[in-house]
Amino acid sequence: MIQVTNHLFLTPIDNQHQKTLMELMKQIYPPPYKHLWVNEDSSWYLEKCFSKENLITELKEKDSFYSFVIFKQQPIGILRFVYNSQIPDPGNSKGVFLHRLYLHPDFHGKGIAQNLMGFVEEEAIQNDNHFIWLKAMDTQMQAIKFYKKLGFKTIGTERLDFKLMLRDFRGMIVMKKAL
Repeated sequence: MIQVTNHLFLTPIDNQHQKTLMELMKQIYPPPYKHLWVNEDSSWYLEKCFSKENLITELKEKDSFYSFVIFKQQPIGILRFVYNSQIPDPGNSKGVFLHRLYLHPDFHGKGIAQNLMGFVEEEAIQNDNHFIWLKAMDTQMQAIKFYKKLGFKTIGTERLDFKLMLRDFRGMIVMKKAL
């Protein structure tokens, strides 16, 4: 267990935690994201990202960090990032790819995500990574505003090819913060 603050901890996820991970994400993901999906059904996405098979694949990925976010002894989210990741941007420097940061909506606005991003920055620097990069839905203005406040800049765009996602919500922005 890694202590981030007095009440905030990270507990590594392993393949034994898949059911716990899935149940947590069923609580966290749908409220802010169900509008993206046909019939507001995000179950396909949850199964794609948090299935046993995908978890095993992501845990095997070199230089990955995957953990539950624990606040006051309660699991409230997940954090996943990958060290030494190449960004779709010119240059050969290595950075941390922030793959997932999900917190239960009840815990938004409490400084938890900011503390977690501070942890990611420290880890990046300690592991000789020169930037952090991420992808965010271009319609999730709260997330984009949060990342911009932390110093991230938009460096590109992408489109998702998920057939069960409504077309108007498939846009992504790629953001980067130099360290």
